Amino acid sequence: MVKKILKILTNNIGFKLLAVAFAFILWLVVYNIDDPTIRKTFTVPVTIENADTVMNNMNKYYEVLDGTNNVTFAVTAKRSVMDKLEDNDFTARADMSRIVVGQDEQSGTVAIEITSSRYSSSVQINGSSKYLRVSLEDLMSKQFVITPRAGGTPAEGYAIGDVMVSPNVLTVSGPASIVSQISSVVAAVDAEGMYVNLSDSVVPQLYDEDGNEIDTTKLRLSNTTVDITARILSTKEVSLNFATRGAPAANYTVTGIHSTPEKIWIKGASNVLNPIVSIDVPANVLNISGASEDVTTTIDITEYLPEGVELADSSSAMITVVVSVREYSTKTFSVPSANITVEGLSDSYELSFVREGTASISAVEEDLALLTPGQLMGTIDVSGLSEGTHTVSIKLDLDEDRYAVGTAEAAVVLTRKDTDASENGNDEDNSNTSE
Repeated sequence: MVKKILKILTNNIGFKLLAVAFAFILWLVVYNIDDPTIRKTFTVPVTIENADTVMNNMNKYYEVLDGTNNVTFAVTAKRSVMDKLEDNDFTARADMSRIVVGQDEQSGTVAIEITSSRYSSSVQINGSSKYLRVSLEDLMSKQFVITPRAGGTPAEGYAIGDVMVSPNVLTVSGPASIVSQISSVVAAVDAEGMYVNLSDSVVPQLYDEDGNEIDTTKLRLSNTTVDITARILSTKEVSLNFATRGAPAANYTVTGIHSTPEKIWIKGASNVLNPIVSIDVPANVLNISGASEDVTTTIDITEYLPEGVELADSSSAMITVVVSVREYSTKTFSVPSANITVEGLSDSYELSFVREGTASISAVEEDLALLTPGQLMGTIDVSGLSEGTHTVSIKLDLDEDRYAVGTAEAAVVLTRKDTDASENGNDEDNSNTSE
């Protein structure tokens, strides 16, 4: 029986083997027709690893060149597998520690490693020659003092006081071509309409020497935000008082002191500002010794502000002061006796004027021209004078800022009253009454 079976199996063995081979080939053909191997293209972003290597070890800043931060590659796999694959099933990595720097040291390439997270044993990735291309630039780090600023207009009657920022130093790192352009770093806060102190956390702004803001995308800042505070102070308008030192030349006088501006706005705490009504500038500032013409001086008014007080507008610190010096003339005027008031006259005397009084008055021409005898009013004091003729001084009532009185005198006669005649007259009257 066994022999019979073996004979059947081995009979025409060649044809039987050929049939088996043909069947396998036929199966393989059918299988490939139903699930063939196909090729497909995928595109994924490149993940950069060990980026700090370039900055820390090479002291360089790198920037990925356009078009190389995404990689496109082909994958070969069975259709049944390929149909299940998507872009996010693949990862592309560029290890910056393996960068190859070009001879110019301004560029480099990094091989991109592409892997599949699914069906890794069933797919073939054709991306072995893909590279990330980067430009290289020297790295620069620099420190800048942060300038605090408060913008906007506070509420009426208030002004911006001290503005402070913390921290006040910023370290900036990045491409030398960008860091070298930085001229200033500013922290700004808006005080529009404010009447109380304010504080905020703000992003520091970088500017070049032309005032253009610098893009910080490629830079590293030691602090992404800083704290800024601004005091809001009360304001007040006050006048200016000036004194002078010395005397002008002979026959010259000071006719006035004027300043531009005549008043200033100051700021400070309310309890400090309340008692201040004016700012006094000491006499040693305005020296008019020997002056025969106007004296003009420019002063920094901040030097004379009380402690705790500032200018509301720091740009108005410089004040122009003009001391008007004019030549004066002297003129003699008559002083009508009717305009002279007598003081100190004893009841025992009678007073009469020998003639009208005279006064020597000095002033600038236009002021002298405005003065008339009828405007001259004065007073004489005859206390302690005896009977007879006397020359007494007249105290004139004039504006001392405009007029200077030299001599002013009047001649008067004091006559003792006739007391006997008065008494006799009184006796006669009495006797007539008794009769």
